[in-house]
Amino acid sequence: MISKADCFEELKSYIDILPVIDCHDHTLERIKTEDIMTFLAEGYFGSDLNSASNDREAAIMIDTNLSLEERWPVFESAYTRTRYTGYGIMVRRSINKVFGVDSLTLDTVREMQKKIPDFSDPDVYERFFSDAHIVARIADSNPPVEELVTGTVVPLPGQKWAISLPGYHAIRNRSDIETFEKALNRTVTSLDEYLGLCRGLFEEWKRKGAVCFKDQSAYKRRIDYKNPTRHEAEAVLNRILGNPRYYAEYDPDHNPLSDYLMHSFLRMARDLKLPVQIHTGHMAGIRNDVDKANVKGLRSVFEIHREVQFDIFHANWPYSQDLLFLTKNYPNVAIDLCWTHVIDPIYSRDFLMQAVSAVPHSKIHGFGSDVEGSQPHLAWAHCEMAKENICCALSELVEIEYLNMDEAGELAADWLFHNPNRFYDLGLTYKEYR
Repeated sequence: MISKADCFEELKSYIDILPVIDCHDHTLERIKTEDIMTFLAEGYFGSDLNSASNDREAAIMIDTNLSLEERWPVFESAYTRTRYTGYGIMVRRSINKVFGVDSLTLDTVREMQKKIPDFSDPDVYERFFSDAHIVARIADSNPPVEELVTGTVVPLPGQKWAISLPGYHAIRNRSDIETFEKALNRTVTSLDEYLGLCRGLFEEWKRKGAVCFKDQSAYKRRIDYKNPTRHEAEAVLNRILGNPRYYAEYDPDHNPLSDYLMHSFLRMARDLKLPVQIHTGHMAGIRNDVDKANVKGLRSVFEIHREVQFDIFHANWPYSQDLLFLTKNYPNVAIDLCWTHVIDPIYSRDFLMQAVSAVPHSKIHGFGSDVEGSQPHLAWAHCEMAKENICCALSELVEIEYLNMDEAGELAADWLFHNPNRFYDLGLTYKEYR
């Protein structure tokens, strides 16, 4: 995407070489994909392919028991209807980067099958991040807790870990706790002991380099966390501890144990001086209730936990106005456009333009790839799209004389590097990358 603003090309040449902090990565290990159809359809683009077809056809596309020739017509039909979405553009850019291919046909896909890059090779994998000038990645890769404690798992080069919270507070039965007990060789017999166990694990995470917490509970429940009493939460946990066959019923409107634990963990985040990333807005896959993920449900959380810094993910797509309102009103709320640039490129551009005039620009984090270990090519393509969206927004603001060129360049560098570097206390030196 480009802008007709006179300054676009000049500003783009400056933004293209800025160092970038990727605020959201999911990689635990580097992975080679063996099947070209999986290579094309995996990740977020698969959701659009499914949306444009149906569940049966979406399964056929990645069914490696079928031949490429059997799967291609199904894929081609869905692909022709999705190639202009943000996900579609990301995939088209990435295959041009990897294979030098501009359009997909059965013949070109056959040739691509022979040339799938080996992303398990560190040099092949890291090249895409280097080409995108991504200098650091905050990874919600959720390694096994036992391996974290024993030190047998370490982040990849450039990665800083996020502590994934849902598994710690979405406690439904006894087995949900046993993994954590085993990691610390400790048995939980009370709410106090469970909170102490969690705090011990979080402190271990921080010692191993974690820079934040991450909560993506919106996939399973409403994020409008209530503030229940200790008694309400303890009654649920005591029943779980006392009966290994008991399974706490899911209540989307009131989860006293989950809610109580979440507030407790936010107090721990305050004490550990770690910010908290929260998934809001759109969710991966299809057939989900996006209303339960609207950031407006977190207003009381922001109000209560004033000393905790919150990074609100995915620009709350499609509810931009709610996020702008809360970011403007709460000093402890920041905006993160991770994933957003490929969910909806136009939304991202327009949102950034409005955000400049609505909230302090220091509260905007411009990019997060949101990809896994088999998708460094998608991280590169996503980053290219993010830079274009940022350049479009800022060049339009220069065109209408809301900003000058120096100010536009300053904002771009802040959004892509300085703001997340400061927010997550990464300690990176800008001059090292310039």
